[in-house]
Amino acid sequence: MAEFKDYYAVLGVGRTAAEQEIKAAYRRLAVRLHPDKNPAESKQGFASSQFQDVNEAYHTLVDRRKRDAYNKQLLARQTGMSDGHTYEANQAEMVYRQGVKAYNEQNFKRAVEYFKAAVRLNPKKASYYDRLGIAIVKSGGSIEDARAQCEKAQQMEMYNPEHYLSMGIIYQLAGLGDKAREQFREALKWDPANAAAKQRLEQLGRSKKGFFGKMFGG
Repeated sequence: MAEFKDYYAVLGVGRTAAEQEIKAAYRRLAVRLHPDKNPAESKQGFASSQFQDVNEAYHTLVDRRKRDAYNKQLLARQTGMSDGHTYEANQAEMVYRQGVKAYNEQNFKRAVEYFKAAVRLNPKKASYYDRLGIAIVKSGGSIEDARAQCEKAQQMEMYNPEHYLSMGIIYQLAGLGDKAREQFREALKWDPANAAAKQRLEQLGRSKKGFFGKMFGG
């Protein structure tokens, strides 16, 4: 089995190096390591071996498809995994965290884009659909689209009270109090101690009492 080489280290460039940087590093090393420039080392195979590594590194990293495939292998080895899906899963988690950051900064439209990207990279993670649903409605998007995302999360993890809580929040934000109550109660069936679901139900109870008080002069 051939030895796996860190081509970035071979060329002396960073993992995010642009194509021009890779070409410049290759030219510099090719001149310095060419066997004709190192006759003594060439006799023992050192120069030709190094030169071959540089060539392999260059032709891999300068080609976008080859570089993408190589990056997946590199990341898999670093995480102790050989499955190509590991790369997408790691990328999805990185993008998802950016979405959470944007959401916390109340930049909901950007959060939607990040969460959509996370879903594309790893469509098996229920929490990505959950967060996407809330971000959609917070950004002024379609209630139907938001609900569809949370429904996916519920179907994937029907035992997770957080997905019912999120669906309830979506309905609450849309002014659909009765539907929101149903979801918060469902969350409490799975987790009777869920403080957020209890608090949301209390809020809806107070708003309902306030509404009837105004109607009847209370």
